Amino acid sequence: MPSHSQSFEQLAAQPPQGQAGFWSQPSMRLDCGGHLAVWCEHGVGTAPPGTGGALPWLVLHGGPGGGLSAAHVAPLRLAGLPWFGFDQRNSGLSEDLDLSQLDLQRFIDDALELADALQIPRFHLLGGSWGGTLALALAAYRPERVCSMVLRAPFVPSMPRVNAFFEALEHLDPDRFANAFTAGARTLQVCDAMLNASPEQAITMARCWRDLELALLAGRSAAHPQSKVFLSDVQELMLVRKYRLQAWFLLHECFVSGNDWNSMLLQLQQARIPTSLVQGSEDRICPPGGAQMLAEIMPWADLVEVQGAGHLPDDPLIRDAVLGVVKRHALPAQ
Repeated sequence: MPSHSQSFEQLAAQPPQGQAGFWSQPSMRLDCGGHLAVWCEHGVGTAPPGTGGALPWLVLHGGPGGGLSAAHVAPLRLAGLPWFGFDQRNSGLSEDLDLSQLDLQRFIDDALELADALQIPRFHLLGGSWGGTLALALAAYRPERVCSMVLRAPFVPSMPRVNAFFEALEHLDPDRFANAFTAGARTLQVCDAMLNASPEQAITMARCWRDLELALLAGRSAAHPQSKVFLSDVQELMLVRKYRLQAWFLLHECFVSGNDWNSMLLQLQQARIPTSLVQGSEDRICPPGGAQMLAEIMPWADLVEVQGAGHLPDDPLIRDAVLGVVKRHALPAQ
C-alpha cells in the first residue's frame, strides 16, 4: 500500500465489537526508510459523552523490541476512542534496520512521520514502559502536537535502575545467569555480551534473559520450567532480535544522556501537557519509584497508583485504571 495515500479517517477500521483481545493484520505498511507495520481504528458507541470527533491516541509499545498488541489498545477500544500505532523498528512485523541506524530520535521521527502520513496534526499519547520514555521524548520534542499523555509504568533510563534490574534477574537463578553472562554481570557487560555473541550463544543468552524476566514478572523464585519450553527456529531468531535491540538501547542508556534528560524535562515543564501516570504497586520491571520520581518532577501530572497490580498492560487492574484515565483525558477541556 502506498505510504501516503490515505488519511486516518479513510483508513481506520471499526474495532471488533466486544473483542478487546482481538488482533489483526496491519491496517497499512508505512515506508519511511524501511516499512513500519501500522494499525488504526475508529472509536465507536461507548466513547464518553462530548467526545464526538475526538482526536486519536497514538499508542507506543514497550521494549524496546516488544510489539503492539490488543492488550496495549484494550482501554481505548473499551472507551470507544480512536487510536493509531505501529510496531517500532526491528520489532513485531516492522522491517529491520542495522542497529547502528537506530536511536531515540529515529523512533520519534517514525512516530511523527506516521502521524503526518495519516494527516493527524494533534493527538493524545498512550505509552507503556519503554513506550512511556518514548512518549516523554516525543512530547518534549514536539509539544504542540500532543494534547495529553497517559504513561503506564514509565521506564526511567538510568544506569543504576537498569543495573538493579539485572541484579534482580541474577538473584532469581545465579547459576543460570552466570552461565549465560558471567557472575555479577550488569548492564554494560550483559548488553555487550548479547550484541557480540555468536548465534548459538545469542540464543542461550536471549532465552535466559526472557526466562528470568518472566520469572521476575510472575514473582517466581526461579525460571527453570520456562527454559524447557520448545521454540522453533523462527521463534528463537525473533527472541534474539528482541533482546539485541533492547541491549543496543540499554547499552547507550536509551540515547538519553543526563543533559538530554534534564533538557527534556525542562521542555515538558514549559509545555505543561496534561499527563497521568498509572503505576502498579507490585511492578518488578519498572518499580514504583520511577513514576513517583516523575510525579515529583512534573507536579502538574497526576499519579494513579494501582495497589496489587504488576507491570503488564493485560493486568486487569492496570487495564481498568488506564481505561478510567483515558476517558477523563478524552473529555473536552472545561
